[in-house]
Amino acid sequence: MASTESIANLALGALLLERRITNLETEKGNEATVLRTHFQTALKSALADMDLDSTSGYAVLEKVLTFPDNGWEYAYKYPENCAFLRRLLSGVDKDNRSTFIPKKVRVFNGQQVIICNQDAATAEIVMSDVPLNTLSASAEMAIAYRLAALSAPLITGKGAKTLMEQIDNKYKMAKSEAQEQDRNENFQFTDPEIDSEWVEFRTS
Repeated sequence: MASTESIANLALGALLLERRITNLETEKGNEATVLRTHFQTALKSALADMDLDSTSGYAVLEKVLTFPDNGWEYAYKYPENCAFLRRLLSGVDKDNRSTFIPKKVRVFNGQQVIICNQDAATAEIVMSDVPLNTLSASAEMAIAYRLAALSAPLITGKGAKTLMEQIDNKYKMAKSEAQEQDRNENFQFTDPEIDSEWVEFRTS
């Protein structure tokens, strides 16, 4: 079962270190300090890169203002717990060209916003605050490898470059395994005809 400590210890293993951490928040020492510093960045970037259905959710967006830009009417606050913004919900499970809601992410008045022409928007996001104990083993490993890669220069020193290349290859493998498991666990059969824009156009 994944936890902050298990991910940190997997990262130490990837760095070829035998040291183990029992409490990442309180422990001192160079390794714990470096891993703690990079943990949230590694977690958020790995979750965004993997883009798993199992780490996705919905966020009702908070409107900021009417956006004063050509072609865009509304601006919404970017969700705080968002690692990756997938789409704005359109009322269908799977968007096509006719149902997709255009959007852009911008910085406006000092804050990150989502701009669109959709009133009362809800977003499908990959969450950055997903409970760690819900992650698959492969997803846990991917996050640990990302953490190891970010931490390597400050922990291993001169040997970091070669080690980082090896860790990056292991990250890609763990990411691929996590995505494959996620696809299998969330697979839903859809008749190709249902997804066909040609069929939709002629039956609407």
